[in-house]
Amino acid sequence: MTALDRRRILAGATTLLLWAPGQCLAQTLAQERFEARTSATPAPAPASQLRSAVREQPAVREQPMDTAATVADTALASARDDESPREREARLHQGLDWTFCGPRPARLGSASMAPPLAPETPIDIETGAVAYQRDSDILILSGGVDVRREQERVTADRLMYDRNTGNITSAGETLMERPGLRMIGDDALLNLETQQGRMQHVRYRFSNSTNLRGTADLAEVLNPSQTRYRGLVYSTCPPGSDAWSLKASRLKLDQEKGIGVARDARLRIKGVPVLYTPYLRFPIDDRRKSGLLIPTVGASDESGLELVVPYYWNIAPNLDATISPHFLSERGLLMGTELRYLTGHDEGRIEAEIIPEDAKYAGNGARWALNLEEAGTWFERVHTQVEFSAVSDERYLEDFGNGLDITSTRRLLQRATATYLGQGWTLQTALEGYQTVDPEITPEQRPYGRLPQVLFDLNPVTLDNGLVARVNAEYDYFDHNHIVYGQRLALQPSLSLPLRRSYGHLIPRLSLNLSGYDLANTAKGQPTSPSHTIPTLEVDGKLVFEREANWFGTQALQTLEPRLYYLYTPYEDQSATPVFDSSELTFNFANLFRANRFTGRDRIGDANQLTTALSSRFLNARTGEEMLRLSVGRILYFADRRVQIGRPTQIDAESPIAGELAAHLFAHWHGRASLEWDPAQDNDQWGRRTLQLRYREPQTKRLLNLAYRYDRGTSIDNRFEATDLSFQMPVSQQVNVVGRWLYSLETDETSDAFAGLEFGQCCWKVRVLGRHSKHRADSAASTSVMLQVELAGLGAFGNSVDRFLQREIYGYQVD
Repeated sequence: MTALDRRRILAGATTLLLWAPGQCLAQTLAQERFEARTSATPAPAPASQLRSAVREQPAVREQPMDTAATVADTALASARDDESPREREARLHQGLDWTFCGPRPARLGSASMAPPLAPETPIDIETGAVAYQRDSDILILSGGVDVRREQERVTADRLMYDRNTGNITSAGETLMERPGLRMIGDDALLNLETQQGRMQHVRYRFSNSTNLRGTADLAEVLNPSQTRYRGLVYSTCPPGSDAWSLKASRLKLDQEKGIGVARDARLRIKGVPVLYTPYLRFPIDDRRKSGLLIPTVGASDESGLELVVPYYWNIAPNLDATISPHFLSERGLLMGTELRYLTGHDEGRIEAEIIPEDAKYAGNGARWALNLEEAGTWFERVHTQVEFSAVSDERYLEDFGNGLDITSTRRLLQRATATYLGQGWTLQTALEGYQTVDPEITPEQRPYGRLPQVLFDLNPVTLDNGLVARVNAEYDYFDHNHIVYGQRLALQPSLSLPLRRSYGHLIPRLSLNLSGYDLANTAKGQPTSPSHTIPTLEVDGKLVFEREANWFGTQALQTLEPRLYYLYTPYEDQSATPVFDSSELTFNFANLFRANRFTGRDRIGDANQLTTALSSRFLNARTGEEMLRLSVGRILYFADRRVQIGRPTQIDAESPIAGELAAHLFAHWHGRASLEWDPAQDNDQWGRRTLQLRYREPQTKRLLNLAYRYDRGTSIDNRFEATDLSFQMPVSQQVNVVGRWLYSLETDETSDAFAGLEFGQCCWKVRVLGRHSKHRADSAASTSVMLQVELAGLGAFGNSVDRFLQREIYGYQVD
């Protein structure tokens, strides 16, 4: 007999070798290791789950149980009985952390799943005593038993193994665990071969992919991924917290599908029942599942009481839909749906809403909205993108939109593009149109559609002697029903000689702006085929000086960067050319260095000017982080600017002064400012100015945004001046205050304001928000209240307040 053919059974200080006549016990256990050692208490439990299988064993001779072991077994059971409930709860969670509540958040990554155990995986057993009943073919282990197989484990005071059925029966308190699940209960019946079993008076704990815990009168293990409970309490709150729990007569948890199903369920807050449902289906991880979602309840002046009962349909792994009936007490029933898809080439989303009859709308027929989004890559070089939005009438967004940016929209984009990426060149084709939803815009003021637009761009090509050539071209057909329309072909070749060094650069560039038109519906006396050929010369020079400096005790590098930019474009009369897509650029520091003061290709601004600018930066000498940047500049004009859009010739010899400031002021504080100051003006010398101050501390989720914006505009009608304050401030570990106040200094009234409270813990959150807003300056303000209750692992009740705050407060963080 070799060492591998022998199993040692240690009972007290006596070593017994047990074998049946003609057959060794080791031979019958194949590759398993069966070791029994005297042990007073089991070792600490790892975070694991039992998936063991025990092979049948032949008969061995019956042996009497050791008297000392029996005494030790009795003493151990007595010690377990003396444990307090707190000590037993501590044993349940020993070695398992609780860094999140409910399903594992995406920010922590996916949970690793333990691979299935091979059939030959050995089993280790530690016990105080062992005996075998030959007549009944039962193996009895007592005196504190610890059965381990890799990460799977069963511990009990006493175990009986029935070779006929493969069942393991325990007496007294039993601990069973496998990856992701741990149970402690009484009188367990387990079958390691079928991986099934049951246990009474159970305390259970899930970990890894989800954190949840509870108790049950009876727990059944159906297979490695499914468990069933009777007379249970379920919660995702950390140990020691009873903020909320679910009490049900029956519960089934399916880790493979990621769902839980409860029968006769009562939702309890601090132990007090607040909601009953005979059937409840909920997720236990972050996978998608078909079923009813949490209803949403809200109220507003516009629509009255609102109730939304959404249904989520998980059609396929790459296709799903959410169907959302909205009951609006003041308007009627609105049906909404969202369809999402993902293929090997593209992804997209389709959103649609329809209300067959709106009780508060004077128009006839149904009201509806449609939004399409698509982005894809085909044949590796073709990229497509679709953005299409449409509504039934001009007031739809104002009546049903839920955000200031949505309700103040004046036009809806309808655009589809296809881009081909060639070897060193790009070709893009697009169809573009708009739906105007502002009733104050006349038909003549509505934007042009491009049916189609074709863009060609040749990447820079380096020629001999360092010359760089580039070409871009554009063809458009501009469509309109009320004013001049037609075709335009534009071409812009350029040649530059970039000279770059570590201390600066000098880049001369020569370009040619070519365009031709074929027009229809022109005004009387206007040409139908205007064209122009306009050259442009640019020379951009910059120097960089550096020195070591100190920035409030931090070793820094300070730079001084003077820059000169000369631009020359001769004047050419372009009054016969329609304005399809051109507009004047906003005056700011960045636009001091642009070759054309207009967007688009319909207007090429004449210029003979020199931009002078100076920038200085403080850089952290160790990390390179920019701690301060200050830039200021202005343009010196050597000729009048005669090419204009809707304004007279500009004759000023100097432009306003444009400046920028960005600073990392202190820990968590950042500031930005931009300005336009014109000392030549007698009054109102500030054309534009923006001041922004931000405090953000991600660890504590403290956030404060302060902003002031002013734009003088071209007239009193388009002047803008407003302040903007938004914040997220923790009052305590459980309470956050959130809010935003957008105030118009031009009209001396609040444009939009909301304030609310967030309070809760890891496993629950309540958000209450009140809002007062105006869709436009001349409209009446509306008031609404939003409420959201979120229970980790169960869902969220009420309005989507968290999504609203993410959209309205820059930098807002959700747990």
